[in-house]
Amino acid sequence: MKTFEELFCEANKCTPAEFPRRLFWKCLYRHALPIAPLLMVVSPKYFAPDRQLIADVRRADKMNQVWEEVRQYFADSTHRPWLRRKGNVRVSARRLINLAREYLPASGSPPPPYPPSRN
Repeated sequence: MKTFEELFCEANKCTPAEFPRRLFWKCLYRHALPIAPLLMVVSPKYFAPDRQLIADVRRADKMNQVWEEVRQYFADSTHRPWLRRKGNVRVSARRLINLAREYLPASGSPPPPYPPSRN
């Protein structure tokens, strides 16, 4: 079975080396687009959790694997800063999930509730 990375790269005519960058920019919240390049220079580790999520989903061959990685992404304590949590200057897990659904088959079980409650 082909992975998310393989299917995405075939459809978007890109190499596996380009996959993380392309997926990052496709999944980044639109209001974060203007400040993301600045944050990458000023604070190079700022998007580390997002890059890790992308690295973790690249080998998924079913949606349940993507859901599990997204759950772990939100459980990570690096999502605590205001800019990530309230300002949503990060990748959109919803965009990532929707994009993955275009390429990957569903798993045998229904997806868990999303997004996780953060009250």
